[in-house]
Amino acid sequence: MSTSTISPGPPVQSTGSPDALLPPLRDPLGDRVPEPVARRAVHQAQAALGLLRPATPPPTAKPLASVRGEPPPRVVLGFGLGCDSSAILARWLTDPASRDFELHELAVITGMTGQEWPATRRLVEQHLLPLMAANGVRYLQVARRGPRQADGVDILSDTRSPDRLHLVGAWTLAHELFDGALVPQTTGDRLCSQHFKAWPLDTVIGELTQGRPYRHVMGYELGEARRAERDARYNTALRTGEYPLREWDGGWDRARAQAFLRATFGVESWVKSACTYCPFALATKAGQAETVARFVDEPDAGVLALVMEWVATALNATQGLIKGQRLLSLLRASAGTAAVLTAFERQLAALPWAVYDVRRTLSPRTDGKANHARSVRVLDIGPAEQMHTRLDQRARCAGVPVTVGDPAFADDAHPRAWLRRREPHRLAQGAPTAEQFLTVAPATALSKTGPAFPAAWTAASQLHLTA
Repeated sequence: MSTSTISPGPPVQSTGSPDALLPPLRDPLGDRVPEPVARRAVHQAQAALGLLRPATPPPTAKPLASVRGEPPPRVVLGFGLGCDSSAILARWLTDPASRDFELHELAVITGMTGQEWPATRRLVEQHLLPLMAANGVRYLQVARRGPRQADGVDILSDTRSPDRLHLVGAWTLAHELFDGALVPQTTGDRLCSQHFKAWPLDTVIGELTQGRPYRHVMGYELGEARRAERDARYNTALRTGEYPLREWDGGWDRARAQAFLRATFGVESWVKSACTYCPFALATKAGQAETVARFVDEPDAGVLALVMEWVATALNATQGLIKGQRLLSLLRASAGTAAVLTAFERQLAALPWAVYDVRRTLSPRTDGKANHARSVRVLDIGPAEQMHTRLDQRARCAGVPVTVGDPAFADDAHPRAWLRRREPHRLAQGAPTAEQFLTVAPATALSKTGPAFPAAWTAASQLHLTA
């Protein structure tokens, strides 16, 4: 089935009219745009989504060593912007009897992932930052500078009179995900938190405390015993983890923290801090309902999540933000979501698109599972309709059809030209297997080959002779 689409709706038949605008095709895979052209298009697409990459740090940013300008703090609060850590900070600032240290001995620090809900910004800037400034509390906002740890950390702000949140640094979690056509995962370690919170925070806290002992306060509430126990394993001769919500007045749970913030600031509810595309927020029915409601209230916040998922599922049908389902499908089935869906379709139509060559290997492991490796190449760049036409051309040149959707996912509607299908029986026999297809999606992902891919692809392509 040959298709061409320019929106996330049902595929429509290709008119073929953009054929004349495309250069002639001699080889289904060998003819491709130069890499600098592809890279420029990807950066253009990401910039259109608000993911600007400044050539230099923002004017407020300071080098890591600048945090040594003051005496090291005795107490460091990991401020995640959400209900629990906000309740700790608010009580410390309004009730001196709740703490056993002076405020000049405190440093508050936030690791910015980059795409926080607008409501979180409003709550913190309206209620907590003025209190911190009035009390002269030192507040540091930090973020990664690039994809490698060697790129370092930016101090986005370090002040005792904070007046705004600096949510977006030079390198955000969304940059990392869009570059690789991925969505964050709920399985295994929470790499998003490790890469964009734990590592930058540990790096800055090490510099901030200058080798002196410090108390590291975390906002784990009464129901988070396992998280507190796990955090305590990271204690050292210098670092001592503390969890006041679990110790105050017999223990504060989330409801009690909410009640305190409501009484202190008059807010109906202090929203949970999370990225707008967080899969953990979508892991339960209650979380899904809450997320849909937030997208209804703030439609623009949903566009980034939907585009991220659209591209990821085009290149890997299993990459939905909800296990076994798409966020897009949830919003289409929910009331009041017309604004976010319209904004999403408008954004898709405005972005440059690409034809992608996707190759994936599966290599057996001794535990019965498989190691995955992937190579993604950008073949063509252009408007959506042209790219669907080009996919048709490449499929015809390769002698294969363009099919729509993946049978394993009822809500998958991406066109793909399959050049090679994985062979599950080979994997079951302890041999590697591989797959390859062409597809189209917004040009938000870079060409990238994983380090394990070349050898795995070669192994999966060997002829196996039997007697």
